[in-house]
Amino acid sequence: MGTYRTLLALFGAPAAWVTQMSVSEPIAAYACYPHLVPLSAPLWVNLPAILAAISLICLLGGLISGYVAWTSWRRTGHRFSGTDTGEAVFEVDGGQALFLAMLGIMSSFVFIVAILFTGCAVLLVSPCSAWT
Repeated sequence: MGTYRTLLALFGAPAAWVTQMSVSEPIAAYACYPHLVPLSAPLWVNLPAILAAISLICLLGGLISGYVAWTSWRRTGHRFSGTDTGEAVFEVDGGQALFLAMLGIMSSFVFIVAILFTGCAVLLVSPCSAWT
């Protein structure tokens, strides 16, 4: 498994979630509270569409990261070679590539779920609504 594939598998989905949070929250905050007084409606009428587009782009990034991790895991899982005695033998890396690929799958799964839940806030909470 190449270095860039490993990095993408491990950190792609977490980076997509951090990007979603780092971009969506300031945009939503500015749209509803641009000055000293909160607004009853956002500055932009299409704010939910903007936030949904950001969520979909980040979800796509997380899914790509998960796909890279999955394909790397499948590829490294076949690196066992049977000997004549029926024993399975690891290659030189001692299973590190397999471990990192599995870690990438688990990380991608957790952060894809986080991206989905964060994106659901756009659907469930109306923009500029008061919490109290």
